[in-house]
Amino acid sequence: MEVKEVLVRSLNESWKYLTEATDGLTQEEIAWSPAPHCNSIAFIMWHVARVEDVWINSVIRNTTWVYTTQGWREKLGIPAREMGFGYTEEQLKAWPVPKLEDLLGYASAVHENTLAFLESLTPEKLLEVPRPDNPEQTTGKILAHLITEIALHAGQIDYLRGVHRGLETSKGGGWA
Repeated sequence: MEVKEVLVRSLNESWKYLTEATDGLTQEEIAWSPAPHCNSIAFIMWHVARVEDVWINSVIRNTTWVYTTQGWREKLGIPAREMGFGYTEEQLKAWPVPKLEDLLGYASAVHENTLAFLESLTPEKLLEVPRPDNPEQTTGKILAHLITEIALHAGQIDYLRGVHRGLETSKGGGWA
């Protein structure tokens, strides 16, 4: 099995978990957070898609984000410069919660863009350093970090669903 196949399988598995964890949720449920200083499902979903979009397009490919080229900034109503890092409690309260269908649309567009990029990935590309200011950060290391971050955030979304709804049965076997 090639490295790119491992990357694609991992990203597709995380995508499956993310979509299962958000399946059937209401707008109220995706906006809910367990405490004022905690992130909601919507916020985490937006953040993880933004991070993937930025790492793949800005950093590795040195191209424009899906967020701007496909009009997601306008659809979601969140400035393009934002990515969800270091928000204060006040900023979290003021964050405009987009519709779940729009969040899923953006996340899906980013996921498809990433898969298209991975189709052209060569073993040599994994060793490239896309940012000369950070010579230790190769494309391979960025992708490894990205896969871990996506999986962690999918788990957070799944957990918040369980905290909010309790145990329930899903197609995949159930949520905690």
